[in-house]
Amino acid sequence: MADTQEQSLSTITPVDGDYFRAVDDPGGSPASANVTGTALKAYLKTYNDTLYYGTANVSYVSSDFSKTSDTTLANITGLTFTTVSGGKYRFHANLFLSCAEPGGAKVAISGTNTATKIQYLISLRTATAFVGEVNTALGGDYGTTWAAVLGEIVGYIDVNEGGTLTVQFAQKSSNGTASIVLAGSWFEVDKIG
Repeated sequence: MADTQEQSLSTITPVDGDYFRAVDDPGGSPASANVTGTALKAYLKTYNDTLYYGTANVSYVSSDFSKTSDTTLANITGLTFTTVSGGKYRFHANLFLSCAEPGGAKVAISGTNTATKIQYLISLRTATAFVGEVNTALGGDYGTTWAAVLGEIVGYIDVNEGGTLTVQFAQKSSNGTASIVLAGSWFEVDKIG
């Protein structure tokens, strides 16, 4: 392939198999390499999705997460983010629930990081009622034995030592009817400082 870096190209119609010349000039001698159209397209899609749609900050439950006869909190598959030391984050989780009485639901924010400060409101809703509690420590949980349909967590954390931040779930009272976090539930974490 000829080096077209200094040629004038009036129109380019790239296809996935084409090669492009990428030049990196970090202030020293420029280095270049060939990049396929497929790789370039994937890179730009990830970059644009993150920039315009925030997909890097939001994760979701891809298949139902169930707890049956189990009151031990466990990480909900897919709802974990990595945090950095000294970072300040806001977070918001929406958990669509299918929980019968008296098993109900219990949720928490946990993780492997340590917090200089953390505060979050856990609220659980039934078809007719709303209950909630503010927590100021990782692992602080809240639950109800009622038939819950929605769990919401809104909070802030000032991270001392980086690690993970995750949403946990269990039954409030052990019951043979499953308590379920439904697919489509999501967790958003934004670094704000």
